[in-house]
Amino acid sequence: MKKATTLVFAFVFVLGLTGCGKNNSYKIGITVPAGSTETYVYSDEEISPTGNKITISSGEGLGDTEVVLKPIEVKEENAYDEAEYLTPGMPVKMDAEKGAWFKVGISMQNKTDTEITVYVEIEGVEVRIE
Repeated sequence: MKKATTLVFAFVFVLGLTGCGKNNSYKIGITVPAGSTETYVYSDEEISPTGNKITISSGEGLGDTEVVLKPIEVKEENAYDEAEYLTPGMPVKMDAEKGAWFKVGISMQNKTDTEITVYVEIEGVEVRIE
C-alpha cells in the first residue's frame, strides 16, 4: 500500500510540475492621468517578447483604441512606429524583436479630474517593472 501511495504522489507531483511552466501571459495596467490629452499613454511595466510575435487583447475598461510598442532596449528602434487598431474581443498580433524591451502604449484621453486605469492582456512576453 505504501508503494502505491508513493507512486500516486510521485505521479501527481510530476503532473504538477509539467503544468507549472513559465507563464507568458500577463494583464498590464495603463494609467491615464486626469486631464490627459496625450496621443499615447504608456504602461509602467516593460515587456520582452519570448518569441518574434506577441498577442495583445483589450482588457478591463478598454474600448476601441490604437496600441503601440515604445522601444526601451531594442536593436531596431525605427521598426516600431506603427500602431495597431485594437477592438475588444479581437486580439492583435504584433511583430516584436525577441529579447528586446518595450512599454505598451494606448491612444486614450481622459477629460475627467480623476485618473483612469485600463488593462491590456499580452501573451508571449516576460514582464519587468520600470
